[in-house]
Amino acid sequence: MPIAQLNRSVFRLSGEGVSAWLDGLITNSLKEDLTFAALLTPQGKIIADFFVTKQGEDLLLDTPTKFAPDLFKRLRMYKLRAPIEITDITETHNVYAIWDGEGEEGFADPRHVTLGRRLITEDYLDSQDDYDAHRIALGVVESEWDFETVTTFPADANMDLMNGVDFKKGCFVGQEVVSRMKRMTTVKKRMRTVELSGVAKAGDPIMCGARVIGDIHHVHGTLAMGLIRLDRLKAAEVEPTVNGNEVRIFGSVHGSD
Repeated sequence: MPIAQLNRSVFRLSGEGVSAWLDGLITNSLKEDLTFAALLTPQGKIIADFFVTKQGEDLLLDTPTKFAPDLFKRLRMYKLRAPIEITDITETHNVYAIWDGEGEEGFADPRHVTLGRRLITEDYLDSQDDYDAHRIALGVVESEWDFETVTTFPADANMDLMNGVDFKKGCFVGQEVVSRMKRMTTVKKRMRTVELSGVAKAGDPIMCGARVIGDIHHVHGTLAMGLIRLDRLKAAEVEPTVNGNEVRIFGSVHGSD
């Protein structure tokens, strides 16, 4: 059964009303087990995405380590005088992804049915498997590799397709922009897996003839994650290329659009 330790920071959130407080800030409604969500800027861009695990009355929030300092600062800012404690417990807690097995540890990853399970534990597990290859083959965007803070809208990163946004919940930071994009426009850009036939690196343009239709964000072997202009891809009359080499662009995660 493949298992990989992930490069995540873990915060413990505790105190009276902590669930209601966090629920009012983030893109998703808190579930009873594992919630995928993000904290946005007022302009609707992702400061950090994360998972929230309920542990009794407390919440464990794990986020890519590169996002942790900014997220910690933002959460403390929103806390104001609320009786909420935010503690960094990264030194004592580890986050793992487990897939291709029937294990009962942790919780099923809500983003994709075959992505596997996620586990936060104080134990160290033998973990040498390639999670990046696993998730990119499924078309699952991972902020650890695919984008930086305050650069990306949830729809660009497919959060709305991967159970990361609840459009029916009450207000949250950045909700107006996210809801307007959902209601009034067709999503123009999505991250998609790209199968390469030559050398590529992050930042390389994806071309259809002389027209740029996207760019590469992350490369892992012969697969990459790219941000694609869907209208330009649909209108293209020639096959896409990167650095002159033909590529194949996967369908959307879950085949949604």
